[in-house]
Amino acid sequence: MSTSQKDFYRILGVTDNAEMAVVKAAYKALMMIYHPDRYDGDREEAIKKTKEINEAYTVLIDPDKRRHYTKSQFGFKASYEQVTEPEQTNTSSEKSNDLESGWLIAVELVEGLDELYQNLNILSKDLSFSFKQEILQSKQFSDAKSIAEQLETEFIEKFFGKNQDIQSFSRWLLSNEKRDAAKEINKIVAQSAGHLVASEVIRSIIIKHQISGYEIPVSTEKKTAYKVGDRLPDEGIVFYVDTTGFHGLAASQEDLSAQTTWHDAKNKSGKNHHDWRLPTRTELEMLYTKKDLIGGFSNQLYWSGTESDSFNAWFQNFYMGEQFTGNKNLTHRVRTVRAF
Repeated sequence: MSTSQKDFYRILGVTDNAEMAVVKAAYKALMMIYHPDRYDGDREEAIKKTKEINEAYTVLIDPDKRRHYTKSQFGFKASYEQVTEPEQTNTSSEKSNDLESGWLIAVELVEGLDELYQNLNILSKDLSFSFKQEILQSKQFSDAKSIAEQLETEFIEKFFGKNQDIQSFSRWLLSNEKRDAAKEINKIVAQSAGHLVASEVIRSIIIKHQISGYEIPVSTEKKTAYKVGDRLPDEGIVFYVDTTGFHGLAASQEDLSAQTTWHDAKNKSGKNHHDWRLPTRTELEMLYTKKDLIGGFSNQLYWSGTESDSFNAWFQNFYMGEQFTGNKNLTHRVRTVRAF
């Protein structure tokens, strides 16, 4: 199996936004289980697992390797199918004596901790394992509820998008062990790139999978066509609309940062909202022509997400309008965009 086909986050049992400390803790716990000199089982299996764990750790502990891997592995939307099969989860890694003994003590001392764990476990065993790792590593027991909520929100958004109706339906499907339907929701969201009507998607899944007991929400999606200059619910400003009038491109209403390198710009652009990104070279030119309408631009240089080679990327002068290519380590301003 090639590196690009392996889910290193799943191998270590952490989420794709896990802090370095959590990655290190997961690695240590797994190595305590599978080290060939300690593993209570087939030695060849232990050697194979140890090699896989070391490979994952080597990538995820290095910021540059991790960033490149995550982009190439997941792209726009991760596949939920990789984490829904019970026989493929990391439950075996939970047999670590140190991990389990620490968790049992924590559950006894912290009211509601096990309930938070079990609620996450319904969604994904890997997710609950990540929660356990993070709580024991950080010792932030008083913040356990907020940590669990954050992990759940990021998990649901990662696999099922930002639409709240879709998120609610996906949670309901997982809670009711309807994982095949949840997998299909994930695929639809990934392929649509955000262009969907939640009520129609939910209705099609209910009919196809013969689901009962879930009430289809009344659609609140905007039905009127957009025009350039419209402000979206997330405060994005429309600067391009396709021929249907319902889809196009929106820009954030202010710069992401004053000056930053191209790599930092790529890394920061989707940190809080995964579908916001650097504009392509063509989109940046479109932004320049609409800069007065959108507002908030500086008469300086702005990065695009388009590379000219492995060392250089395109940027645009927002005073004169020319585009140039320059080293990615230069610092320019950033304005993010997204499709709708």
